[in-house]
Amino acid sequence: MYDCQSCGACCIGSDVLLTDAEAERFERDPQLAPLTTLVHCAPGLVLRFMRKDAATERCVALAGPLESCRCTIYPQRPLLCRELAPGSPDCLAARRRLGREG
Repeated sequence: MYDCQSCGACCIGSDVLLTDAEAERFERDPQLAPLTTLVHCAPGLVLRFMRKDAATERCVALAGPLESCRCTIYPQRPLLCRELAPGSPDCLAARRRLGREG
């Protein structure tokens, strides 16, 4: 079994795009809005992503050391985060990137 709170690999280096509905919800919430960043992709196309710490590439909503981490917005986390299942191919790929095999 994979314990997300002793790993956090999926929260490092990943670009988490918010759906349109999430982007609107996060923008309206003064606690969630600062956790995101806007990316101007093309004229008239602006996407909202979860923000990452520039030095560590960690999602800014991830708190604590990786061995004992937690998502500070877990109940409000984006759909992309909700859909990533522990032990899934994407989970295992993130773990491999950090050298956390098995």
